[in-house]
Amino acid sequence: MYDYFFTFRSVTAAMTGGRVLERAGVPGVTVRTPKKLRQKGCGYSLRVREEVLPEARSALQAAGARYQKLYRKTGSGTWQEVLG
Repeated sequence: MYDYFFTFRSVTAAMTGGRVLERAGVPGVTVRTPKKLRQKGCGYSLRVREEVLPEARSALQAAGARYQKLYRKTGSGTWQEVLG
């Protein structure tokens, strides 16, 4: 299974997204965005497991929580941007 990271520009936006997931019953954790994924200064992400990705994506989109990008961390430790 993979970990997926929804990246946000600020801790406030990430925490808001975390509350959206919590209300939807979707497990997720607010974390610092890994250095390799940071685009502008400090960033925060929501980390979710692969098995809840569709529910997480749907809940964030329905609530209008604007994440910057979505990445997947592969088993070998590399990062892949997930489009769509």
